[in-house]
Amino acid sequence: MNHLEKNISEFGKQLTEKNITGFNLKKLSGVRPDGIVIVGIGGSTLVGDVLKGIQEEIGLSLPIVVWKDYGIPKHWFKKPLYVFISFSGNTEEPLSGFTALLKKREKLMAVVASGGKLKDWSLAGKIPLVSFSAGNLAPRQTTGIMFYGLTRILKSAGLKIKIEDLSKKAISNSFRSEGKRIASRLKDKIVVIYTDEPHRHLGYIWKIKINETAKSPAFNNVLPEMDHNEITGFDGGKFNGAAIFIESSFSPRMKKRFKLTEKLLKERGLRVIELKLTGKTEIEKAWNMMVLADWTSYFLAKLNGVPEEEFNIVNPKIVIALKRLMG
Repeated sequence: MNHLEKNISEFGKQLTEKNITGFNLKKLSGVRPDGIVIVGIGGSTLVGDVLKGIQEEIGLSLPIVVWKDYGIPKHWFKKPLYVFISFSGNTEEPLSGFTALLKKREKLMAVVASGGKLKDWSLAGKIPLVSFSAGNLAPRQTTGIMFYGLTRILKSAGLKIKIEDLSKKAISNSFRSEGKRIASRLKDKIVVIYTDEPHRHLGYIWKIKINETAKSPAFNNVLPEMDHNEITGFDGGKFNGAAIFIESSFSPRMKKRFKLTEKLLKERGLRVIELKLTGKTEIEKAWNMMVLADWTSYFLAKLNGVPEEEFNIVNPKIVIALKRLMG
């Protein structure tokens, strides 16, 4: 069993606070922020997208901004809590935001990182930090660990959110065969993933997994917006693609729109795949869908002939080329 396969099989073990270690979290006691700004990039900020998607369910009423760029965003909060998230702790975008905030001498900041400069700087400056062991995981494979790290910080700041230990509920291998079946239908296809707005984060998760693991192009969008512009791009009938629809539980009207959109894309030659949300709660649905995306992208990588040593990383050739261009 290779590293990626093992990591997917054991994903459920991440859904607990037992994997994380907190430093200086008492400094957040009683801060009472009026907004949360999550700063990061790539697979590391999937946790922010998941948090936004399930915040109502866990009792988090504060507005959330997820910033995936250099520096820090402008906002209207009077007392925001900034959380910098980086798997390695050395990613340049969140590092630029972290240093920018230090110059402003802001007090409400915290970090989630496995190591690197972010961890070192946080420990040196006694900034609240949650750390974890990276092991042989890739950033997009640690969403569970980093999510519990993020929520540990929020709870330390006095936010009364309801987060269960789900490490014994998640059954990763139960999605293995379905992932293999879906992968066989995606081979040699450009993939588009569609959700309703409340589940946008699930579409984005699928996109990242297919991009980075299977080394395949994939894109995501939401309905009904897609029906007002993107759908016209398929009228040429020359798109060799597959469309994944993650079911909408939003309203009867949205369910009807999903079915009609699927029908129209089938008529235009796309392979349409419908996925059902499974789980009793939104957070369980998110983890289950994430595991299914993991298995699908894993088997698609094998079908695409991706070498096993590249399963856990972005294609090194294109990464090296980009770094050279950036300088």
